[in-house]
Amino acid sequence: MILQFTVHGSVSGRLCAGVLSLIVLLTAVSFLGYGLQRFQVDVDRDGWTVRIGRYRRDLRWAEISAVVIKNREIEGRGHRRTGPALYLVPDPGVSLDVPSDLRATVDGRPAVRLFDLADPKIEEKQFVRDLASLAGDRLEVRVHRLNVMMLSEDARQRPDGGKALPAFPPGAQGVRTQRWLNRRRFLVFVGWYLFAVVPALLLTGVTARLHELLGAAVAVLGLFAVVAAYAQFVTLFSHATDLVDTEVAIAGTEIVRVIGDRTDRDDMHGGKVVVLPPGAKRGYGKAWLLGFPHAVALLGDPRTGRLRHHDDLRALSAVLRESPHATDRAAAGDIDSLALQSQVGDPTEPDGPANARLWMSLTKAGRILAWAVVVGSVLLAGGWILESTHYLGGAVILIGVALAAVWVLYALYRILALPGAAWQAVRKNH
Repeated sequence: MILQFTVHGSVSGRLCAGVLSLIVLLTAVSFLGYGLQRFQVDVDRDGWTVRIGRYRRDLRWAEISAVVIKNREIEGRGHRRTGPALYLVPDPGVSLDVPSDLRATVDGRPAVRLFDLADPKIEEKQFVRDLASLAGDRLEVRVHRLNVMMLSEDARQRPDGGKALPAFPPGAQGVRTQRWLNRRRFLVFVGWYLFAVVPALLLTGVTARLHELLGAAVAVLGLFAVVAAYAQFVTLFSHATDLVDTEVAIAGTEIVRVIGDRTDRDDMHGGKVVVLPPGAKRGYGKAWLLGFPHAVALLGDPRTGRLRHHDDLRALSAVLRESPHATDRAAAGDIDSLALQSQVGDPTEPDGPANARLWMSLTKAGRILAWAVVVGSVLLAGGWILESTHYLGGAVILIGVALAAVWVLYALYRILALPGAAWQAVRKNH
């Protein structure tokens, strides 16, 4: 028994060392790729300078017919994903002499694909804004979420009441609020582990010693209870975190939200608008909320309770005040009351949001350890149950192995996201 324990420990130690070595190697390769990539695309009032690998080309604006941002399918290992890419379409008669890996067509016309927007780890929205100021009418944005963002920027200056409401809280304040929400989510995660996962595993093991079939029934019930508890409690603050990053635009009588590649619209003249005070919905802290009645926008900061800028609040109330429904008009009155309490101030803070986002990425990477404890507990429980059962212990171990495989992918995802956050912090600070 002593020899077997030593051998098993050695194998598992080697496996852990191998996984950790692989993660370190991939991280090092990712950082090395950022440092050694031969890539330069410059654009100014005169035109474009392209240096991609061995391809060298200088183009004046007079030689360019269109600058297009559109989605393309990107091949991955065993799957395909869609992402926005930047294309240059030359004027008829202008030859780009493009290598095969950069050659493309846009609307049947030859073009050069410069890069995928995700590759240089740029901030897409800021990039599109800067590019629009240079390209003017030549720029065509065919990615819906980015196009909505551009329309929102235009609406910000329109005199007809259209307005884009920026993500709130802004800048580093928003990142601090996200960290505040994530800390509370972590505490709930610990409670879920101690009061749902651990009791389910222990109860399964104890009942399996009495009878394997009884243990299997308890395991199934425990699995449902664990999943239900996670969905009910651990995700409690996730929607508020999403709203912190969400930009909202007023388009006519609709409020438009862009969430990833999805665009949600709600009619502010539909008779469903409510203003929810702090505490009306769990998971939003001290924030006032605009709801339909589901929360669609933060009117206040969940962390501090600070209200949005009064101009943003009045833009919402101005649309609601024209609704034919009394419910919407009552919501307008509530928002006007909040606007009177809102203070005008500088939304920026001295420490940049890029550094805060890097720190937040590091804290998110810490979730790897939390989930490692859950996966390890399932594997240990499976080994314990295996001593007194024929099949149930093996089934629990198989579940643990499946969870371990998912955990490895999750760990790689979180760790490989760190170079991008570090790169953004370096770019913002220099």
